[in-house]
Amino acid sequence: MKDVTLKLTPGHGPGQASVAYAATAKDLYLTTTGADGRVFLRDSLVLEPEHVAKVDAPPATILAVDPKGKYVAVGDDQYVKLHKLPSLSLERVACRFNLTLRALSFSPDGSKLAAGGDDSLIKLVEVKEGSVYRSLSCEDYVLSLAWDPEGTYLAVVLRSGGLVLYDTSNGRVEKRVELLCERVDYSSPRRHTPSWHPDGGTVLAVPVGAEGEVVLYERLSWEATGYLSGEHTMAVNVVAFSPNGLYAATAGQDKRVVIWDVGAASAIAAASAAEVISGLAWRLDGNELAMVGELGGVGIWSGPVPKELPGPAVPAEELERMQQEQERLADLKRQDASRHGRGGGGDADLVPPEGGEIREEIIEEVEMDMAAAASGDGTDDGAAGARAAAAAAETTSSAGGHDVSAGDEGDAVRSGLTNGPDGPRSLRPSKMAAARPATQTVRTVVRTIVAPPAGPVPQPPFQPGATPAEPGRPRFLCYNMVGSVASRPVEDHHAIEVLFHDSSRFSARVPLLTDYYGFDRASLGEKGVLYASPPTKSDAPQEGGASGDVGVPAMVMFRPFDPWAPNSDWTAPLPPGEEALCLATGQSFVAVATSRQLLRLFSLAGSQTSIIRLEGPPVAMAAVGSLLAVVWHAGPPNPHTKSQQLSMSLYDTTAMSCIFSQPLPLTPGSLLAWLGFTEDHGLPAVSDSQGVVCVRTPDFGGRWLPVFEPPADRRNSEVLWPVGITSNQLYAIVCKPTEPRPQVSPRPFYTPMSLAPPMLALDGGCPPELEGQALLLGLANASLRNRLEAAEAAGLVEEASDLNHLLLRGQAEQDRALLKAFQRVVKGERHGRALEMAAQLNMFKSLEGALTLANHHQARGLAERISAFMASRQAMLEAAAPAPAPQGPTGISQDSDPYGNNHQRHQRSYTPIPFGKRGPAVDREDGPPGLSAKGPHDAEEQAGAGGSRGASQPLQPTDLNTARGSGAGSLTPFANLVASEPVETGGLSTGPKSARGLPTPNTLLQAATAKPDGGDSSHKRKPVQSYNNPFARKAPKLAK
Repeated sequence: MKDVTLKLTPGHGPGQASVAYAATAKDLYLTTTGADGRVFLRDSLVLEPEHVAKVDAPPATILAVDPKGKYVAVGDDQYVKLHKLPSLSLERVACRFNLTLRALSFSPDGSKLAAGGDDSLIKLVEVKEGSVYRSLSCEDYVLSLAWDPEGTYLAVVLRSGGLVLYDTSNGRVEKRVELLCERVDYSSPRRHTPSWHPDGGTVLAVPVGAEGEVVLYERLSWEATGYLSGEHTMAVNVVAFSPNGLYAATAGQDKRVVIWDVGAASAIAAASAAEVISGLAWRLDGNELAMVGELGGVGIWSGPVPKELPGPAVPAEELERMQQEQERLADLKRQDASRHGRGGGGDADLVPPEGGEIREEIIEEVEMDMAAAASGDGTDDGAAGARAAAAAAETTSSAGGHDVSAGDEGDAVRSGLTNGPDGPRSLRPSKMAAARPATQTVRTVVRTIVAPPAGPVPQPPFQPGATPAEPGRPRFLCYNMVGSVASRPVEDHHAIEVLFHDSSRFSARVPLLTDYYGFDRASLGEKGVLYASPPTKSDAPQEGGASGDVGVPAMVMFRPFDPWAPNSDWTAPLPPGEEALCLATGQSFVAVATSRQLLRLFSLAGSQTSIIRLEGPPVAMAAVGSLLAVVWHAGPPNPHTKSQQLSMSLYDTTAMSCIFSQPLPLTPGSLLAWLGFTEDHGLPAVSDSQGVVCVRTPDFGGRWLPVFEPPADRRNSEVLWPVGITSNQLYAIVCKPTEPRPQVSPRPFYTPMSLAPPMLALDGGCPPELEGQALLLGLANASLRNRLEAAEAAGLVEEASDLNHLLLRGQAEQDRALLKAFQRVVKGERHGRALEMAAQLNMFKSLEGALTLANHHQARGLAERISAFMASRQAMLEAAAPAPAPQGPTGISQDSDPYGNNHQRHQRSYTPIPFGKRGPAVDREDGPPGLSAKGPHDAEEQAGAGGSRGASQPLQPTDLNTARGSGAGSLTPFANLVASEPVETGGLSTGPKSARGLPTPNTLLQAATAKPDGGDSSHKRKPVQSYNNPFARKAPKLAK
């Protein structure tokens, strides 16, 4: 192997020097420092300095670059200084030593910095705080440091030649090796720099002895597993692994640089320089090796790894793919050689592309008398048989993609077809053919290369709130608004931990689950957690010597949180060939979607309630209450738009019905990333891989409304990982682009973000945020309106009363947002748009506010049209008001039951008390939500929209003689407490009643101010509910 000659460019003075690549947000730089006390930030291609910093007390012989690209740490004699990248401006002093500083090393996440030198002390510094949090004592001064990629161990090489491994979490010595390296003098620039393998630090490479060897230590056992030797004639000064760990570079005192294939432990390239190399650094994204020498020279070796080998920066995924491709081609060649090794010719050159296959089809099958054909006796039959066999052989040979087989083996030799002097596959007698039966089957087989499907592949199933599995690292099986389910590897099993965001909602802490099944997905709900594991196969032979799928089948297990009965946990094994793909947990059910396109529904106790065949392969599921949303593939992805063809079905598990089933639109070219429901209204919501969040609105027959898009200025700096959503906020975990998914430790927390539909900024002065806010409030009100109608249809009076109150409050909030937008539009003199906004207002009080604003801005034409609109709406409401029920004798109304039978009920009128608690269900007059039969003004006064006093002040005495409807949320009617049913009054008399059943004002004043009877002990009891009302507080004022 011939050495390449390296030429270094003068960069620093003679002495120790350091080099490292610094990857910032925009560019890749090369940082160098040396004995001249200067730090250079160089262009990574031409090595020209772009930024320079000079230390106060040279030399500055060591440096370390933050893996995040924020800082470069420089050893300024006795100080460790942090400089910002790329400006190299001084940020702060991290720590100081009494003697010379010799080694620096950043932790893999850049949060910690290790520094050591002649003080025989190693200081561990918190970079963010700038404080030393731990000190490690040494027996001799430190020569070099290397932090492992996992951030657990710190390798230290001492001047005496010893190697010490520290556990940085507790400061203990994990391993100590004496006299491993060559002893170094105080004045020598040598370092013996070790290096960790980038694949989790599985191997530690350390220079040893004076013969130029490098020993490879295995992690944890710390036993020597290999050596890199035979190329250097003097001691190795520094060793560095390539970014993907396939290669290692070594530089020795013999002025040579050698590139090693780590797997084969052999050298693949070498180079010589004019000075001893004291520092090496692999380029992070290319086939280059940077170096500095002890005389201050700086250089780059371009292409140290030969072109025929994988590059040193090829990612591990690409390497695995390349290896699989090589193995696939090798298998195809072996299969082809086994098929055609004895017959020759054929389709040995047929190699399918990646993802493709070769399909075989038998197009002809002929029974032939091979003995007669082979004898060639000259008879007509023998000649015919020979001609037939030769014709079959000729067809096979000319087709190239055909094959001739005998019997069931497919072996051309066995049929008597061999290579002969007349060409391939000529017919001649053979002993093997004679030994076969006289009649043989000759098949003509056509082999076709089937290319892989064009376009994107269907999205695989996933569990919302789960992170992908990584070998040896913990992961989230589920993370939602209830809590998290985390799986941690522990030796030969996993430990699963369930944590809640609000632990007060649950009675007890969920114990750890020891997982021997290998659960790979989970669904966390209010009632419990559902787990699923994949099937495991075994190659153990079955009885009789046959090998089959002997293993554990796919399992489903449910663990309730508050079981009242013993043995509440249950486990269900799935049939062979069936695997759980998606899970969901509701209020009274759990659901499992399997690989057989089956939707299995279970009760919380484990009863199998239903099995449904899905229309396509499942992708994801989510549940809330009794609702279950299932997303499935409706067809192959569109090859033109690269979009998935997904559909969603929403089931009501209580009513055993399908609410809707429709296509699920996503951003073109994106994948489904999250599926769930809004926490307050239970509307289906989805998020795609581009971060766009959509909610299904009841409007337009049920369509998807985009409610959130990531800000354009933050898309490159952060990734949002959705957790939950409400009607006005998105809850997501903010992640980095390099780590787009949250890590289990430290435990992540979600951040609320305001929803903002992608509204356009039109001219006219109205910001799009106001219109977007009104749109979101309208979406929430539409959902409340649908729920109110469903409650009224089901006869749930109490729930309908609550929903009516929430709807009125939501309409007031929507009107408030619309009035703000209305004012901006009127200021911008867009009166046509202002009139359209006024028409969207829900309450008459809000329309009066819009009329006031129009008059204030001198918009006379707009004010006239608003007044006309108010008049028309009033007329429509009066026309839509129901006619009074027919009166029977003595003022009793006639009603009909569902069966057509008439019955009588007393007609009563009520006065609602805004501050009272909700009492028993009462009758209410029909009409639009929030409006009584008296007119819209009454409902507005009760709801408080637009400044009404009904929701903020108690009733006045004049209100007692006015009977109104129960529109304002159907709060407790005062007449229902004092006039309808007999209630306990605590010894007080309610006095005479008016002709309409209501107490007179004087009666109320007497009842509120009277003292209890002295002989009665009722005054010691708590006042009853009927007098705990605003009138008692107003009684002294009313008495005057």
